[in-house]
Amino acid sequence: MNHMTTSIWKGPFRYHLQSMLRSAGVMFLVIILVQVVLIAFINRVDPEANSVNTSQEMAVTIFCFVFGCCIWKESFHFAMASGISRRKIYLCMLLSLFVLSVAMAPITLLVNLFFSLFSNSRTLFFMIYGELQNISSPFSSFPFLMQGVLLDIALSLACAYAGLFLGCLFYVISKWLRVTLAILIPVSIFAGLPSLLMLIPAETLKLFGDFVASIFFVPWKLTLLLLVFAVLFALLTWIPAHRAALMRNPQPSSANSL
Repeated sequence: MNHMTTSIWKGPFRYHLQSMLRSAGVMFLVIILVQVVLIAFINRVDPEANSVNTSQEMAVTIFCFVFGCCIWKESFHFAMASGISRRKIYLCMLLSLFVLSVAMAPITLLVNLFFSLFSNSRTLFFMIYGELQNISSPFSSFPFLMQGVLLDIALSLACAYAGLFLGCLFYVISKWLRVTLAILIPVSIFAGLPSLLMLIPAETLKLFGDFVASIFFVPWKLTLLLLVFAVLFALLTWIPAHRAALMRNPQPSSANSL
């Protein structure tokens, strides 16, 4: 029994991590190349203005979301072919994405730290919160750095689990419903939400804006909120995951068609 449990965790978990490491390595290589080109271009055009930020943190966040969206189908087929239960492959996916999110944040910080040796490289966290906390440079305060790392982890984790939920949901629902949601989600975000905000009274909207600002401009509150979202998406993923079938649209057999 112990051998079976060990092989399950060594198999799918190691498979996920290897795939993630390869993809993350390519992404960081692209980020480094973009940073090098950008620094060289800025130094050539205006050597005095060498402040650089290529939003590596946002690139990592988007990567985690996309990877979460794509991980379900291949991993689920791998699990079914290997005789692994849905619950165990679901837990493997959550743990793999957790490790990915935790590992990417300090690596991104190290990339920023490396390029700060050659230019005035600024982290996205410093550009948002540096002036609010009276920090002179992105790497001048260790507690400030840790706040940024924790926020990056929480944001990446929330996006990764949100992607996993969407990937699993789109796998189990019918084709027409997938098309409907694919249209409805962006329309709701870019058209429905702004229209809804226009209908809200100005006083209520101001109170809501103040509430959002009170969370956004306090890093630990925003980090905690993102972790709550991450847990919520992780739990919601189990709803479609435990009912997922290997074939979404099985063809009738010749015996049934007679």
